[in-house]
Order: sequence, then C-alpha cells, then structure tokens
Amino acid sequence: MLMTIPPPKCDAPAVAADSGACTGGGQPGADCLMCHHQGGGAAPYTFAGTLYDAAGARPVGGATIYLQDAAGNVATAITRPNGNFFTADGFAMYPAKAFVSLCPDVLEMVGPVDQATGANCNTSGCHTAGFRVHVP
Repeated sequence: MLMTIPPPKCDAPAVAADSGACTGGGQPGADCLMCHHQGGGAAPYTFAGTLYDAAGARPVGGATIYLQDAAGNVATAITRPNGNFFTADGFAMYPAKAFVSLCPDVLEMVGPVDQATGANCNTSGCHTAGFRVHVP
C-alpha cells in the first residue's frame, strides 16, 4: 500500500511556526528521541531529526519533512535554521513513507520508516554521520 503514496509537490522555503531552533540541548545530528519520548526528560515528539545538504556537512533550514502512512495519515515538520525538525503531531501507523521537500527538489526516503526506529531519524543505524537526511 505504501507504494501507491505519491510524493508531495515541492514546497517553497518555510519558517517553523515556533521559530525555535530546538536549542534546549538538541544538537544537530544528535539522537533527538533519546530525550523526546513518552516519559523522557523533554516533551515527546512523534518524529525528529536533522536535515543536511547533499554532502552531509551543513544543516538546511526551511524544508518541509513529510511522514505518511498507508492509512493516509500525514505528519509534517519544518526544518529550523540549524536543520533540526520535529513534530508532536499524533502518528502511530507504521510502516510509513518519508519525503523531504524544498523546491525544486522532493526526495523520497529509499525505505520505509518502521516501528523499530519509531521515526527517530538520527538514531544509531539510521541517519548518522555518513548517511544523513539530506536535500540536494
């Protein structure tokens, strides 16, 4: 069913509504959900991570991250100036597809987001050094 989900249209650069850069200890590239989970030391997030340029060297702000499940539920997040993105929107259906949108590019994640990672994009084994979430 995930294969039938079309990618979103490209989004113009945006500014996150809260204007925060997730700087309360959240370092770009760090494991966000280590603290931001139910019962953790910080507000729980549904999904979180950091967006970089294609080289994986510089954070990219203003992009829209989409997470969509087979039932049609969609959660979005805007990347902050330091590349961090997160949302607390309710979302519990896995597997899911992920997209990064920043005109003129829309990139689809090569594999589904699964229950094991729980959309913790910067977790070990997912998007860490050398394999960052990126936009060209």
